[in-house]
Formats: sequence, structure tokens, C-alpha cells
Amino acid sequence: MAIALETLDHDVDSVRGRRLHIARTRESLSRNVSFDIAARIGYLVSRVLIPPFVLSRIGLSAYSLWSAVFLLLSYMGMTTFGFSWVYVKYVAEYVVRDETRKANELLSTGLMTIAPICVAMFVLLWLGLPRVILWLRIPAELQHSARQVILLVATAFLCDITMSVYGQALTGVQKIAEVQIIWVISYLTETALILALVGTGHGVLGLAEAYAVRTAVSIVLAAIAAYHYVPWLRLSIRSFSRQALRPLVNFGGVVQLNMILNVGLNTIERVIAAPLIGLTAVGILDLSDKLPTMANTIPGAFASSLMPAASNVHSELAGKPHQDELLAKLYLKGARYMNLVAATLAGLFATASGPLLIVWLGKVYPGTAFLMAIFAIQQHIHLMTGPGTSILKGIGRPQEEFFYSVPNVLLVIAAMPLSRLVLGHWSAVGLGSAVVIATIASAIGFIARANHLLHVSWPKYWQYVVAPGLIPYAFGMIFAFPAWKYAQYVTRGHLALIMLVIGSLYSFTVLVVFDRAVLDRDEHLFFRDAVRRECSRLPYVGRRAEAL
Repeated sequence: MAIALETLDHDVDSVRGRRLHIARTRESLSRNVSFDIAARIGYLVSRVLIPPFVLSRIGLSAYSLWSAVFLLLSYMGMTTFGFSWVYVKYVAEYVVRDETRKANELLSTGLMTIAPICVAMFVLLWLGLPRVILWLRIPAELQHSARQVILLVATAFLCDITMSVYGQALTGVQKIAEVQIIWVISYLTETALILALVGTGHGVLGLAEAYAVRTAVSIVLAAIAAYHYVPWLRLSIRSFSRQALRPLVNFGGVVQLNMILNVGLNTIERVIAAPLIGLTAVGILDLSDKLPTMANTIPGAFASSLMPAASNVHSELAGKPHQDELLAKLYLKGARYMNLVAATLAGLFATASGPLLIVWLGKVYPGTAFLMAIFAIQQHIHLMTGPGTSILKGIGRPQEEFFYSVPNVLLVIAAMPLSRLVLGHWSAVGLGSAVVIATIASAIGFIARANHLLHVSWPKYWQYVVAPGLIPYAFGMIFAFPAWKYAQYVTRGHLALIMLVIGSLYSFTVLVVFDRAVLDRDEHLFFRDAVRRECSRLPYVGRRAEAL
């Protein structure tokens, strides 16, 4: 009898513990994701405004140079990006176990390791700058500006990587909302400076100066916030630890290799386009991918919040029977909501690419409408791998991402020469299509593996995640038809009004269908509670919400 009562008490405690963890995880995720999405929407708006403004003042060649500079920086940054994931994962686990000394050792060791690497990369860039300019095929009239822009942006970028320890420490303790506020202040500052500097004739150098100021603001604010919200934070040379190097090298090394592959896959068409087709092709590919990529940073908020949440669950519930159950729920919920948001955005971008480009840029550059449509679909399917990669990283299995990146690399290597063979020449459309095909095929394979590892069946994943994401594409084709029909007969202003009406009707229809036919009762309650909780943080809105 005593044993039975003890077993019953244990079961009750287990149920209570599981419910507590679920409630805590959901509340943390809802707050972090809501702030993150709001910040990303603001970023999307600012990035939508910048390209047409810049293009009208500096032209496609100078804009292509700016795109090529960040193409170069992405390859410089991939040598240290793995450290960021290490910071987030292990800080989250150390804080749960109250091992703040180890967290300080990890952060200090990472800072002391990254700093000399970044200095070495800057020296190599400075010495190899003539070769870089030759590889990018930069026109003679832009080469002087190119040297200044590359060195200034590289300096700011490498400083940001080195000092990212502050922002990642905040993310590790799940202060993601605060990180997003800093990001908003930074990109709004950059946007204002771009309008001022480029508008007064500073050209592409004005873009670089605005980026440098944005980076400085971000570093300073992150440092201030980190010392305020993370009272145990103590960065010091004395805290350098060989033991702390192990996760940086082991876990970080695996993540880093994945990052190298992912950066290569995300930019390979532009890397090849520069020497084979010319600098302008880099700008064409960048403009085609700009809106889909920026829009999909919004659903990306779910993935960035899932990793620290999974790390907390893995640390607190290691070895307990309901760990797998909670991780599977976290995965399914994250994948479902991420897919619904991504599909809503991609559904319109894929079906109304031409009219949107005319409204956005004033013209459609050759091939950009087709490229934007397929890039929107690619970004959507690529994002569906995010919940799996984030949660698997959070539980200490970053190597699983190789099952996505390695097949992707092999398929790209095979598809790119085929595009040349099919079209008869190298082109931006051919290179972009090859990358899209490779990404979609490898993403489907990885999702199948993630479902297996996290104990989610394909029928359940299809019904709960995939099928609802097809709805926006159907409505997108219906609503985009009149936009394509009248785009060539109306002015840019009139087309903008048409797209505003179409976009509003499309968004309203998709949201109503999701609300009435997709979301269940528990999800309705969850979202209403999340909205009420966030509104309660605002004094006036909070009083109105309570009154209701």
C-alpha cells in the first residue's frame, strides 16, 4: 500500500512537472516570438524601402557592388558563426543548473578566441583586396569606392562578430525580447542614416558609413543590456579556460561546418555569377531574393526561440520519460506556426512576383519575376527545416544538420552544370533554378529524418504542418490574377493601390480560413492568452484588455 501511494505521488508529481514545464515553455516562447516577429516586421518594412531609394540614386552597378560586399563578408563570418550557437545553448543550460562560473568561462574563452581570428581575417582581406576586386569584376570607376567600402564594412562586421558575446548571453538567458529591441534601434538608426547620407550624395560609401554606425550602436546597447539583465556576467582574461574550449571546438565545430555549407549554398549562385556573368548579375539575383528572404525572417523568429527552449527542456528533464513528449510537441507546434506564417508570405510573393517588383522597384529587371517566384517557394521550404535543426542543436545533436547541408551541396554541384547544358549559356535564371531544385529536394529529406528522430509520424506531420501551408498558394493564385492582368496597363501608383487592395483581401481571407478551419480550440485560447498577456504590459492597452 505504501509503495502504491508512493508511486501515485510520483505520478502526480510527474504530471504536475510536465504541465509546469509545458506552461513555462509556452509562456516564454509566446513572449520571445511575439517580440521577435514585431521586430522582424519593422526590419522588413525598412528593407523594402531602402533598395528602390538606393537604386534611384546610385544605379544598379553600385548597388551590385554593395550586394557583393556582403557576399564577401558572409564568407568571412562563417569562420566564427558556430560560436554563437555554443553561447546560446550552453549559457541556457548553465543558467538552469546555476553554474554561472562555467557560463562566464565559456563566454570569456569565446571572446578571447574570436578576437585574434577576426584580426587575422582583416589582415588577410587587406592584403588580398586587389584579388577580391578582380574576382568581383568591379568596374574601374567603382574600384576606389570599393576599397573604402570593403574595408570599412569588414571592420564593423568583424567587431560585431567579436562582441556578439553580449547579445548571445542575453539570448541564452531567454532575454530575446530585449535583444530584438536593440536590433530595432540599430536598424532604424541605419535606415535614417542611409536616407540622409545616400540622399545627400555620399553614394555607396554612405551605405557603408550607415552600417558602421548601426554596428557600433548595437554593440554598445547589447553590452549595457547584458550587464543589466545578466548580473552574474563577468568577462575577463582570467576566466579563459581550456575546458571551455571543448564545447567551442566540438559542438561549435560541428555547427561551424554546417554554417560553412549553408553560407555556401545560400550564396553560391552569386559567387559563380560574378566571374561568369558579371557584377550586375549579383545585383539581379540579390534583388530577386531580397523580398522573399526578408519576409521569411518573420517566421524565422520561431526557430531562433526554439533552440534555447529545447536546451532548457533537455537540461531540466534529461532522462525523464516525458522529455521526448515535450520535445515532440515543441517541434510540432513550432513547425506548424512557422509554416503558417511562412506560407502566408510566400503564397503572395510566389504568385504576384511581377506586379510586386514593379511597385517596389518601378521596373522588372530581366528574369527577376521568375526568380522571385521560385525563391519564395525555396525560402518557404527551407524554413520548414528550421524547427528541426534548432531543436536538434538544442539537445546537443548539431551534426544532424549534415543530413540537410551535405545532400544540398551534392545536388547543387550536379544541378548547376545541368542548367548550363539545358539553357546553352550561363544565366542568373539558370543558376537560381539549380539552387532552388537542390534546396527543395534536400529539405524534404532532412524533414523526414527530423520527424523520425523526434518521434513524429509523416501522416501527423502532413496533416498538422504541411497541408495547412498549401492554402495561401491557392488564394494567392486567385487574388494575383487581376494584378498580372492590369500591371502593364496602369501606372506604378495605380498598381500600388491595386496591390494594396489585393494584399489586404488576400491576408484577410487567409487569416479567416486559418482561424475557422485550421486552428483548434486550444490554439485559439493560446493565442488569445498570448495577446492579452503582451497587451497587459502596455498600461493603457492593458487596462482595456482587462476590462474586456
